[in-house]
Amino acid sequence: MELLIVRHAIAVEHGDPAYKRDDDRPLTPEGMHKFRLAARGLREFTEKPDRIVSSPLIRARQTAEILRDALAPDVRIEFCDDLVPGGDFGRAVTFLRQLGAERVAIVGHEPHLSGFTSYLLVGEKCKASVTYKKGGAALITFPNGPGAGHGTLEWLVQPSALREIAATHSA
Repeated sequence: MELLIVRHAIAVEHGDPAYKRDDDRPLTPEGMHKFRLAARGLREFTEKPDRIVSSPLIRARQTAEILRDALAPDVRIEFCDDLVPGGDFGRAVTFLRQLGAERVAIVGHEPHLSGFTSYLLVGEKCKASVTYKKGGAALITFPNGPGAGHGTLEWLVQPSALREIAATHSA
């Protein structure tokens, strides 16, 4: 399995009085614009995912929609509660295994994604050395399906590099 991991794009600041709950914070117009460009960059070196799975929080859902539009317009977005901050890594792995897909893209949040990435690479909850910027992405491969400590990090790309790739290929 190939697992494309994406952090949600730039969202309204935490604590904005217009949003009573953190869960309700949407992407900003700037975040949407920058991630559309980043997703076009991803399209240049990432294969189309068979499945797209998102945290159910609005900012992740919006990011997943942009990702889908760029990479796989015919793929339906699915949701996994264990991709929210504080979600259970083991249950998230079980969810991914049950998909039975060759290529899966997931969209979530920091610091949860850093911890989940470490869990997939090392096999335990540990201090993450991988950090995702908003709109950043990584690819982890699993020779025998996803599992704790079974993954290989193929690449990690920050959003500015993805936007640069998009600009280079559209010129």
